[in-house]
Amino acid sequence: MTPTAIRNFNADACLEIDWDDGHHSRYSHEGLRVQCPCADCRGHTPDQAKVIRGKEHVRVTHIELVGNYAVRIEFDDGHNTGLYTFTQLRNEIV
Repeated sequence: MTPTAIRNFNADACLEIDWDDGHHSRYSHEGLRVQCPCADCRGHTPDQAKVIRGKEHVRVTHIELVGNYAVRIEFDDGHNTGLYTFTQLRNEIV
């Protein structure tokens, strides 16, 4: 399961991914930001996880492929440390 196309739509605040199996996914920028999988947001244990609020108007500014397994997404609030694996994104569990 690998993306064949990744499209960012800032006007609609969404990111779309087409997958090599024909599946199409759509993610809100807010949802991606508040579900960021980085250690700063998720913590190293469940009790360290932060509740991220106030990201209704956040936008994606940059998307970078990381190897053959993930993307790094940068947001206009300056956050850019989350690696969103293809598996997480394809399963729509971020």
